Amino acid sequence: MRGVPIKVAIAGVGNCTSVLVQGLKFYSGTDYKGLWHPNVAGFRPKDIQLAAVFDIDSRKVGLELSKAIFAPPNVARRYLVIPKGKVMVHPGVSRGDVAPHLSGVKLERSSSEDVSKHLEDVGADLLVNLVSSGSDGSSEEYARAALRAGCGFINCTPSLILKNNKLAADFQRAKLPLIGDDLMSQFGGTVFHKGLLGLMVKRGVKVSKSYQLDVGGGSETLNTIDEGIKLAKREMKTTAIASEVPYKFETIAGTTDFVDYMGNERTSYFWFDGSSFMGSGISVDVYLRSSDGANAGNVLLDVIRAAYRCMKIGRLGTVGEICAYGFKSPPKPAHFEEAYTKFAALYVR
Repeated sequence: MRGVPIKVAIAGVGNCTSVLVQGLKFYSGTDYKGLWHPNVAGFRPKDIQLAAVFDIDSRKVGLELSKAIFAPPNVARRYLVIPKGKVMVHPGVSRGDVAPHLSGVKLERSSSEDVSKHLEDVGADLLVNLVSSGSDGSSEEYARAALRAGCGFINCTPSLILKNNKLAADFQRAKLPLIGDDLMSQFGGTVFHKGLLGLMVKRGVKVSKSYQLDVGGGSETLNTIDEGIKLAKREMKTTAIASEVPYKFETIAGTTDFVDYMGNERTSYFWFDGSSFMGSGISVDVYLRSSDGANAGNVLLDVIRAAYRCMKIGRLGTVGEICAYGFKSPPKPAHFEEAYTKFAALYVR
């Protein structure tokens, strides 16, 4: 196992990748303003090095990364100037599950074998999957490419990679970590929803109903309003939220609309209904405004460093505490406070 730097490859050069690249530059020194955990598993953000990136959008393929992260249709905020580097965007994998926002766009594809070879050539330790929601076949191909190249795999998409028992077993045999599924933002709609439900339960309120309705801009929201993707994503979010309450109640969570001028911003609307003393009613209406890319940044940095640490010490396969901490659909769901406590005890310094 190589030591630092942690060599990371990324599949999908979207808004989350754009903010992650900027975050790695921002936190390359000793100013940790806004950084949740400066030290995770003995590593700082400066220990992470981007070694390779893949995409199928011709507007990004062939560009150097500092330009590609701001190429259309990306709308993430420019937080700082990124100097020109040496990492170019290589053609990625597509299994025909092209995201709706790429309809009519020229695509540039390569085989998963070519992706594996490039991962090997650059000495990548981890491949982070940030492709568009709904690209299930492509996500699985990236996982297999990582496996062949001897890389750990972090699945940030809603594709149920860890539920694929054969693939999970293959990673276990190869002594590589397989982490996911569906990244949960630091303070996004899912964790906010879970947090309020958990508070109500702890304070003795009998929850009867809740909903979460998300409206946002950016290509990820545009993809998610596709009917098939929307239903799958809603089911995953709803299941994650329902696990916070120890009894059955009615709840729905999902994206309802795309508003192009919102850019990478998102507004989530919540409603909670419950009862307490002598059946007296309690109702909550609240909304949350956040930035998708930035909301993912802290969690991504934590998961990358923790996953690499697992590779170093031989804690491999589907590492439960990382999955429960950072993802909406881990192999074994946990209350978010419990998940954080376990993660922090093992990795946060």
